[in-house]
Amino acid sequence: MAFDPMKWWLRSRADIDDVQDRDIERSCRSKDAYRSEAEARSHATMNGMAGVLFTYHCTYCDQWHLTRRKPRK
Repeated sequence: MAFDPMKWWLRSRADIDDVQDRDIERSCRSKDAYRSEAEARSHATMNGMAGVLFTYHCTYCDQWHLTRRKPRK
């Protein structure tokens, strides 16, 4: 079984923060993770979702995810 840094972090933190837990679930754990922005973009393109799905770098898992939210400029 591969080491999962997210599960380790959740188990080893001192305080429980329900707001942060919901944010992690919404923005990280419930989504596919990609090693690079290019990989995430290519998955969106291959699935016909270019221009509909956008990439973002996740502060929780240090990988890339796709979202329907347009990035802020």
